[in-house]
Amino acid sequence: MTKFATKLFALTALTLLGSVASAASIRDQICADGVFNAGVKYDSPPFGFVDENGDVTGFDVDLVKEIGKDLTEVCKKPIKVVLKQVTSKNRIEFVQNGTVDIAASTATATYGRMDTVDFSNTYFLDGQRLLVPAGSPIKSTRDLAGKRVGTAQGSTSELNLKAAAPKSNVVSLQQYTDAFTALQQGRVDAVSTDSTILLGLKASAPDPSKYAIVGPFFSSEPYGMILKQNDSKWRNFVNESLSRTGADGTYKKIFTKWFGPKTKYALPDPKRAQEIPAQFPVRR
Repeated sequence: MTKFATKLFALTALTLLGSVASAASIRDQICADGVFNAGVKYDSPPFGFVDENGDVTGFDVDLVKEIGKDLTEVCKKPIKVVLKQVTSKNRIEFVQNGTVDIAASTATATYGRMDTVDFSNTYFLDGQRLLVPAGSPIKSTRDLAGKRVGTAQGSTSELNLKAAAPKSNVVSLQQYTDAFTALQQGRVDAVSTDSTILLGLKASAPDPSKYAIVGPFFSSEPYGMILKQNDSKWRNFVNESLSRTGADGTYKKIFTKWFGPKTKYALPDPKRAQEIPAQFPVRR
């Protein structure tokens, strides 16, 4: 072997060793640091939002806290759950660049997104509808031609809306709360996203009776938690944690807390979303 070949071999070996060293699982990094950075939304009640006391709370928040409990057990030391705000526009980037270890953020698992990130198993199933002022002539996507419809940047809702109502004027805003504010101010004629998010927006209004959720579902939205690609140890751990909540009744308790019949977010068809359905990613 020539001196050049020897040096090249040594350099390649060092590079490979460095790659292996840098490929430690996020789960191991969390155990080492004692901190679990979880990305959640602040604008999507009841999944993730800031309550009247200034606390970040919601369905997604409760689920990531359960993952935090399981991390404490497997790491054999207390793990601090740090909630960080993400939006539909930045959540994938934040997972990719390590700002957060996970994004539990009403994210639909799609094949297109799987080109850049991984997803947990499905933990909630929803579909897209419309939120309009009570008495609006808009009853479905067929009535949206020439209408201004608010939604969030970077969401599947934005894509679905353009496909289902190509003659509508889609107004993409930073957050769903911004879209609802635009509806309240008359700057848009409707807001469109997943039905449970619409339910939360409606419930946040001073007088919810002034708004109505209308039309049939025009999409299928299987929610998965966003994870960095090619980290099977971390992905498997998250899936095991979600499965544990289903097996021991924790998921049902959290679901009932946020979507039960006595809550302001009560679902008209709770069986549609309650059973952590095993849905394939949708092709978007």
